[in-house]
Amino acid sequence: MSTTDTAVPGTPDCFDPVRVPVSGPLEDFLTRPGTGGTDTAAARDRLADLVARHLLGEPGALVLTGLPTEPGAARRAVLRVTGLLGSALPQNREGELVREVRDRGTAIGEGSRARYSDSRLGGSPHTDGAEAPLPAPDVFTLFCVRQSERGGALRLVHVRDLVRELSGHPDLLAVLREPFHFDRRGDQGPDEPPTTAKPVLFEQRGRPAVTYLRSYVEKGHAHPHVPPLSREQVAALDLLDRVVESDRIARSGKLREGELALFDNLSLLHGRTEFEDESGHPRLLLRTWVRLDDALYG
Repeated sequence: MSTTDTAVPGTPDCFDPVRVPVSGPLEDFLTRPGTGGTDTAAARDRLADLVARHLLGEPGALVLTGLPTEPGAARRAVLRVTGLLGSALPQNREGELVREVRDRGTAIGEGSRARYSDSRLGGSPHTDGAEAPLPAPDVFTLFCVRQSERGGALRLVHVRDLVRELSGHPDLLAVLREPFHFDRRGDQGPDEPPTTAKPVLFEQRGRPAVTYLRSYVEKGHAHPHVPPLSREQVAALDLLDRVVESDRIARSGKLREGELALFDNLSLLHGRTEFEDESGHPRLLLRTWVRLDDALYG
């Protein structure tokens, strides 16, 4: 199976500069069935160095390679790397900490609970946790257990480049810093509203940050208790979409089986090309959301 195609054929894979083979104490900690005899402190130090170099700096992503793809081993590795980074966050009202990202036969935002990760469709640049109140997950991880042969590449845009491109439209940039209503996708509590109000562009941990998924905003403003999107808000979102979809600032890459990727969820908008599942080999990634330990921010 070939899994090397990128979002734009013939372009470099943006993950190549940040692919790091796991070795030494970090490999031992992530792959050993039990943790007895592993040097957890050394594994944490190694990961912290990689996080400082790639995840919290340029380009906002880190890909650990060479891990076993057996589903049980993959789940163990993604939970252990999450524990080294900080605390796992629940991804829905059921408290799910590890979410299977696979085609569940739904469209993006379909019904009251379906999410982007439940479909095989492409497009819709977004951040993870767009349906949840702030603070946003600092990091999300993806372990590639099975990859599609056709499609499924990721497209990334950094908030720094996004804001630079938007700076020529200060009025619309200001609108994106004001609250929008995001649909909660059914994850609100019994006494909570079905939307959460927050800006698209904001600051978290003292850093510029972004949270976005257009369909969740549109569904949020369609609720009876919420004012419809204003002309200025629609214009700001339209501009944001045009900028994010520009090849000038987007980078593309495709994860390979046995790779565990870490993404700066505050800095990166990401989308995916549509994929097709292979018979007997459906695409499967395992995802966690992470609240980073303060110590990793230095």
